[in-house]
Order: sequence, then structure tokens, then C-alpha cells
Amino acid sequence: KRTDPFRSTLLKRREVMQQTMEQEIKKQMEMLYPNSPDHLYNKMQVEFYSCNYEKKSLTFRFPIQRWELNHMSTIHGGIIAAAIDTTCGAIVRNVSGSKIIPTINLNINYLSPGLPGDALLVTATADRAGRKVCNVHAVCRSEKNDKIIATATANFMILD
Repeated sequence: KRTDPFRSTLLKRREVMQQTMEQEIKKQMEMLYPNSPDHLYNKMQVEFYSCNYEKKSLTFRFPIQRWELNHMSTIHGGIIAAAIDTTCGAIVRNVSGSKIIPTINLNINYLSPGLPGDALLVTATADRAGRKVCNVHAVCRSEKNDKIIATATANFMILD
């Protein structure tokens, strides 16, 4: 069976780009997320989970911790918003190459509760990256049962 050299080269390029994306995101996490135990990112225990170069998407994992629970013993909506904003910001930094990317707006639909002992898997996808604005959508799921906890759309300003 003969292999198409163009297809083989394309597949190798995609694999290299995928690996590069993962390395860049992990490097950005080390540089941008302070090691201070009191910093929100450390308290939330954000972890790299996966990324997809072709889809321009990224997934971070956030374990649900006791201090994040509200009076109903479910994760507080503000923590979900912070997890979504953090993940969206990371994909925007990656696709835009910019480090200064303030959130313009963040619209969240809360669909089901996040429960203790579970983790949030937040997947953010860059829909469009222009010169000044990047449009993103996100889905926050339960790691245990894959149920959607929240969905979101966001816009980020690209400043540098």
C-alpha cells in the first residue's frame, strides 16, 4: 500500500502543532498562575486536562472542594464563572499570542449543580480570533457523569 507523501507530511505537521499547543499552554500556566497558596488559581487547583489544535479548544480540570460550596452544598456559581473565565482566557492567549486579554463580557447559563467529590471539566473553544477581539464559547461538565453544569459565551479584548 502506497502512502501519499502530502498526507503524511500534513499528519506530521498536525501532530507537531498539537504538541506545541499543549506545551505552550502548560508553559503559560506556569508563568501566569502565581504559586502563592492564597491565589485563586492555586486554591481552585486548576489542572491542564487536554487541548485540540484543530478545534482551537482547551479543557481545564477544577476539582470541587469544600470551601467552594454554597449553602446548598453545591459549587458556588461564582466559582463556576471563575473556572470558565480562566479556561476561556487561556485559549484566547493561545490562539491570539497575546498576554493581555481582558474579558469584555461573559454570559453564563447555569444548567445543573456541581457536587462535592466531583470535578469541573471546562472546555473553551475559540470561535473567532480577530485583531482586537476574540469570541469564545465554553461548556462546563461534571467529570463523574458528563452532565452539563453550565454553558457560556465570552468576548476578550486583545491588547498586545
